[in-house]
Amino acid sequence: MTKKYFLVFFLLTVTAFYCRAQSFTLGVMGEAKNTWLVNTAVMGATTEQEVKPSFGFAGGFTACVYFQQQIDTYLGVGIDAIFGNHSQRYSGRVSGSPTLATYNSKVNLLFLDLPVYAKLVLRFGTYVEAGMQFSLLASAWYKSTGGLETSVNAKSKFSPFYYGPLVGLGADIPVSDDMYIFAGLRFVYGISDLKGVDGQGNDVSVPVNGAPDYSGKKTHAAYVALNLGVYYRLDIGKYGKVGRHRRQ
Repeated sequence: MTKKYFLVFFLLTVTAFYCRAQSFTLGVMGEAKNTWLVNTAVMGATTEQEVKPSFGFAGGFTACVYFQQQIDTYLGVGIDAIFGNHSQRYSGRVSGSPTLATYNSKVNLLFLDLPVYAKLVLRFGTYVEAGMQFSLLASAWYKSTGGLETSVNAKSKFSPFYYGPLVGLGADIPVSDDMYIFAGLRFVYGISDLKGVDGQGNDVSVPVNGAPDYSGKKTHAAYVALNLGVYYRLDIGKYGKVGRHRRQ
């Protein structure tokens, strides 16, 4: 999967340069995320599994090649390499407990996220982006307290990767002729089945006596992120300076 991903990026990059690449950006970025593991069966478990708002953080590198530029609009192909966590918290009543014991649990996943996207920069540095994200699973832990006191390595229960579309918007703000800071929002929704465990640690792919029936129900990783970062812009084409952000 990783080799196929980098082949796609290589072909996109070659195409960009073939179309008269005019500038290149390289920078660092961070993300603060509202994260979800969306499984309709888990979310419908009412008192036994109540899904809680969850958060994650990530950081990494971002790069973009711009290959079509006008005075106030230009188009590029970008790729990021971001490492961070994706979590989901739960609380509820332990299934089958005669004492109505309760628990709190958390699934914590670490991913290497590899978004590939088209980026359209408009007047005054505002931008929109759309593409696909490929995420490789590095680790997965399930931990619960209360009536389900446990902490286990759950990586084998999850799919090793997921992919899905991304969309975003934001603004690039010049701080010098070649240095910019940027801020934006990005939404990612995994369309492939991440599988994994539910709020009580049950494998959603394997029926277990006494556990909810998840037959035919997929788990989708989803998040909304606030992106902040800084990048350096290098003109590499004859007309590279045409698309440079202008101070207003």
